[in-house]
Amino acid sequence: MKTKGIKTTAIVCLLTMFLLGGCSQKFQRGVKDFQSKWVGLKRKVTVYSASGEPVKIYEGRIDIEPTEYGNKIKFAHDGNMVLIFNMGVVVEELE
Repeated sequence: MKTKGIKTTAIVCLLTMFLLGGCSQKFQRGVKDFQSKWVGLKRKVTVYSASGEPVKIYEGRIDIEPTEYGNKIKFAHDGNMVLIFNMGVVVEELE
């Protein structure tokens, strides 16, 4: 009975090491996705005009929602929903 518990613990430890070691980037990406969705990440969003000049800069905890179209970006900033259509946008994650 005691050896069964030891074997189970060893298998769980090996499986955990494999999952965290072999798939660490996938795991970290999952953590970032969770953090982004529920808390928001510290980001800087810069919106550019067609001539390449910055029009507006948003900075803070920002949650960006993916959209089905490539010409629209949607995100929450300071409790307000921001929609940007047909503009160049650069999103930087701040640490």
